[in-house]
Amino acid sequence: MNMNPPSSLPLPPGNLGLPLIGKNKNIFKNPQNFIEELYQKYGPVYKSRFLGKNFIYFQGYEAVKFVLTNENKYFTSPTIFKNFQRIFGKTDISKLVGQEHRDRQKLLTKALKNQVLDNYIHTIHNLSKDYFLKWMKSDFVDLYFEINNYTLELVLKLLLGIDSASGSEIDNYLKDMSSGLNTIPLAFPWTKLGRALKSRDKLFNQFEEIIVNRKKESDFGLDVLGILLTVQEQTNIELTVRETIEQMVSLLSLGRKELSSALTSFLILTSEDLDVLKSLQIEQEKLDTSEPLSLAKLKKMVYLEQVIKEVLRLAPPVSGGLREVIQDCSFQGFRIPKGWNVAYGISSVLQDPEIYKQPEIFNPERFNSTNAEDKKKPLCYIPFGGGARECIGKEFAYLVIKIFISALLDNCNWKFKENQDLTINTFPVARPAHKIEVCFTPK
Repeated sequence: MNMNPPSSLPLPPGNLGLPLIGKNKNIFKNPQNFIEELYQKYGPVYKSRFLGKNFIYFQGYEAVKFVLTNENKYFTSPTIFKNFQRIFGKTDISKLVGQEHRDRQKLLTKALKNQVLDNYIHTIHNLSKDYFLKWMKSDFVDLYFEINNYTLELVLKLLLGIDSASGSEIDNYLKDMSSGLNTIPLAFPWTKLGRALKSRDKLFNQFEEIIVNRKKESDFGLDVLGILLTVQEQTNIELTVRETIEQMVSLLSLGRKELSSALTSFLILTSEDLDVLKSLQIEQEKLDTSEPLSLAKLKKMVYLEQVIKEVLRLAPPVSGGLREVIQDCSFQGFRIPKGWNVAYGISSVLQDPEIYKQPEIFNPERFNSTNAEDKKKPLCYIPFGGGARECIGKEFAYLVIKIFISALLDNCNWKFKENQDLTINTFPVARPAHKIEVCFTPK
């Protein structure tokens, strides 16, 4: 163990580039290759510069575990993206620290626990089948576009009870808000940030009306908002209307992106493995169809869970995370200075050859009870992050994916258009690099 004080140690290897620009040109051109090249060149911890800020990158199991297990001691939620806070607010769980973060986590965990998720099964199943019927009426559909529409409608319905009529308007608001994140911080009507803030106000006003009206009702309902309001009454943790709005918008934006990513990646990665598809179909046909779908029935789909895990290992919805250093520390003999930013690689853990045998190969069997590669070490399977800030919607995401795929196996055959590029870009969110068309036909 290195007992030298951090201040006496050297910084990690790397190149900070030009004082303002840093390595921006290379990282924007091909972010996956840029990060991988630096990892191969410098090792698991190295420094670089991004958007005019000093960054230290942590790659590989041991390095990432160091970050995830030292939350609130050495690392905290980043404050680098000022536009993000201006647009999406400062009070959703990803921005909170300390006791505030723990209280919010407790509140949201109760709103998304298994007993509550059971209420959503019927809605997820029926909406999935509705979309399959629509897709089967076309020769080919744009896969990511259609799944994105599905997840938006689903998340709006489950979060706030909003019907599909408002979906396209809300989608436009979210697009404007996202376009204002990485742009100059000038909020004029003609700038991206200005348009983002205008759309933010419209979306927040719409959500405020829903929340205020719901709080007046004697029965809050069984969507996430309703459960959240009920839990607040049962505990001493209460959110203001503004805090509730910001939390709902955060769950909507992130939940929709992660679900769209995971469902699209599932269909792409299983499309060329007939053995996997056959095994999925056999398991599906063994289900008792005389009773409605339930959490207990879904738990019997062991092979489907293995395939989902493998999809998320090879194409995690988010390939990494960000932190800010709040106290000088050291890792492997290098100084990690207070005030610097940290980026850690989720994919670098999920494809670590010391944990996962032949990590580049799609092999769901690695997660069966015999191999159990994800149980080799703590925090070695982190497609939704890990530690104190692990995604609170993880179980919700697994539920949606399981129900969607189960319903798909029951109702459809599907075939990808020939000679398509099925490359998946993994940064910042895993999604197809190009338009992908798929034909859905009835069983």
